[in-house]
Amino acid sequence: MARDVSRAQKALAVSRWQRFVRSVKRIVTAVSLITMAGLLGFATKLAADRPVEAIAITGEMRHIDRRDLESVIAPRVENGFLLTDLTSIREDIESLPWVYDANVRREWPGTIRVHVTEEQPIARWGDAAYINHHGFIFEGEFLTRYAELPLLWSEQHNPPVLIEHFKLFQMLLMPHGLAVAALNEDRLGQVSAELTDGTEVQFGDKDFAQRVRRFVALLESEDAANSIARIDFRYERGAAVLRREQGFAVTKVARERGGR
Repeated sequence: MARDVSRAQKALAVSRWQRFVRSVKRIVTAVSLITMAGLLGFATKLAADRPVEAIAITGEMRHIDRRDLESVIAPRVENGFLLTDLTSIREDIESLPWVYDANVRREWPGTIRVHVTEEQPIARWGDAAYINHHGFIFEGEFLTRYAELPLLWSEQHNPPVLIEHFKLFQMLLMPHGLAVAALNEDRLGQVSAELTDGTEVQFGDKDFAQRVRRFVALLESEDAANSIARIDFRYERGAAVLRREQGFAVTKVARERGGR
């Protein structure tokens, strides 16, 4: 009987001790969390008040003035290192002429790093814009270094369609050593082109892809790359051809080579 009482007392003592230890652990944990939160808040306050010490700008820039970038960035960093709105900086930079993309990030302890990617023009769009390597139009003043780029324009204000026409035509011409010098769509939707060798091509207002393939088939079937001055595909089953050293003639494009 005495042994049972002794065991019960020991068990009670152990239980009380365990509860005490758990209570102490909870208190220590709570104090630690409060202390950490306080330290974190203090550190955040210090970091938020920390000024931006440097602005690092990288990227190959042939048309973008670094001073323009700095004038856009400077007002955005006045609130301090952590409070600087990186998204606003990126959007402001990407609104500048000749900027395709901007990447903005913080670099501890106090640097805002900006990497700028310039537009890469593959063609001109009218007199005051260009088409980039992704097929989108961007504004930019005329530069003589790009005077030899293909010139595209649509009086129907339908850039995406004409750009797709250009990409298709350019791709099909490449194996023949030819390229598009100009591609135009008038107010009636009539598409015409001029090649780098001076050849003029009329495609009309429909079936552009099919007529482009008819043109390529004509080049292949007659080896006419250097002999055609002007060709008109606004015919149902043929093309009107003006050769460089001959008169005007009408030639049919074989059905098996893509004709209608």
